[in-house]
Amino acid sequence: MNSFPVILFLDFDGVLHAVGGVAAKQRLAKLPLLEALLREPELRQVGIVVSSTWRVAYTLAQLRSVFSPDMRARVQDCTPQLAQYAGAHARHQEIAAWLARHPEVRGWVSVDDDVAGFPPAAYPQTVFTAAESGLATADIALLRQRLTDAASPRPR
Repeated sequence: MNSFPVILFLDFDGVLHAVGGVAAKQRLAKLPLLEALLREPELRQVGIVVSSTWRVAYTLAQLRSVFSPDMRARVQDCTPQLAQYAGAHARHQEIAAWLARHPEVRGWVSVDDDVAGFPPAAYPQTVFTAAESGLATADIALLRQRLTDAASPRPR
């Protein structure tokens, strides 16, 4: 069972590094920027679910191992790989399938470079990065705001 009330669905390619032939030393180069954000006190209740296609090639343990030791326990799971890629918005469909199995989650945000993977209704919960550069300072500011909003208690 997930122990975090807010989940960050995390893509790797185009987010943690530029898409394409990335030199080994540049791979996951933006991860420290993301981890610094998630260490902020108001964001300590945010867990991570890997939505990247890396989840197909690597185990959850292998994916966890790329994070700093203090962040590994926050990497909770991976989204399911759906057999029926029903055309548009496949990434969002995978996120929705994961959320359907985790009703305890009260808020979520996704960071991804693939706009086509999400319907417009999900844009307010998604931070889109530039695939050619990955996560940037401006993206971090928006991600902080979206995660803070997702973590705020909602009136009933």
